[in-house]
Amino acid sequence: MGLAVRWKRTPAKLVVTVEGEIDTSTVRRLKDSVAAARDSEEQLDLVVDLRRVTFLNSAGLAALVEVASQCHRAGQQLRLVCTTHAVLNPIRLTGLDQVFTIVDTP
Repeated sequence: MGLAVRWKRTPAKLVVTVEGEIDTSTVRRLKDSVAAARDSEEQLDLVVDLRRVTFLNSAGLAALVEVASQCHRAGQQLRLVCTTHAVLNPIRLTGLDQVFTIVDTP
């Protein structure tokens, strides 16, 4: 399976919805899509909705850390929407649940 990324603006935030597998072969698409979304709406806080992600490996985790760093430098808040074990387990195993703001809904 590949990776689909889309985004929409709300009055208070930019929601990036990700669907599929985040791995070495798809991580560039994720990073490019999030960068394009952030470039179009720089002042808004960012929500990355990962509820439809079926796989997340270390390359995906590194990309999320990079996005978090970019948001921090820009003064934006980042929230990750995570409800599945496929996403929550790697985040928790690496201790990144102490770094990311994780929520249940966008």
